[in-house]
Amino acid sequence: MPFLSTFLRVIGVGFGVIGLLLTILVQKGAPLPGEIGLTKWIVSKTPSALNPLAEIFDFLLTDLAAPIVFLVVLTITSWRWGRCSGFFLLIAGIGTGMTRLADLVRRPRPGLDLSWSEYTFGSGGYPSGHAVFVILIFGTLIMMSHRHLSTRGSRKFSAVLCSLGFSCCWLRISTGQHWPADVLGGLFLGCPILVLISWIEIRLSTWLLGKARLGQLLGIQNQTEAKSPTKQRQKRIPN
Repeated sequence: MPFLSTFLRVIGVGFGVIGLLLTILVQKGAPLPGEIGLTKWIVSKTPSALNPLAEIFDFLLTDLAAPIVFLVVLTITSWRWGRCSGFFLLIAGIGTGMTRLADLVRRPRPGLDLSWSEYTFGSGGYPSGHAVFVILIFGTLIMMSHRHLSTRGSRKFSAVLCSLGFSCCWLRISTGQHWPADVLGGLFLGCPILVLISWIEIRLSTWLLGKARLGQLLGIQNQTEAKSPTKQRQKRIPN
């Protein structure tokens, strides 16, 4: 546990620092070195057959549709995996609010011609909201699947979400919606929040010892009682 805790802190801080540095770099008013070339390469390697998938991602994760999609996922998660999993997914959903940074960084989107245009309010591309959604929502679901699914089921579930997440990020670049740094920024800035959720999830049962009401609210009172030393001693007392 101490090693895992230290590892998570290092990962979270490391990615957070990288995300912060990248956020500073993208404010210089031009594409980063090599960014145009990388974008052209991604566009050239993307088959046109994937365009319908890009349109589906774009429709589901717009500013209007994304909250609805999230509420549906949150409801299903809470129903199937319990209120505790829903609680962690809710934290992840709140974390997606960092996409409002777009109007602070003021980085324009590339467009299909991959040209650098003037920024207009509300059209900022950094960080990619789709990338933030992928790393936080998909990441939290994968983390919860390890607890609620079999090993094989969790691997399949994780493989599907990772494939969808990678496709979503790739297509955001290939369709001219984002520069590569926009997507990387979303992933790096979202990673510390995901690590924080994982860190809390590991310790929650211990923190809730003796807090039956809070445990009941989160739907994990049974686990709390099972780990309570008082309950364990009572079980050993013969009738």
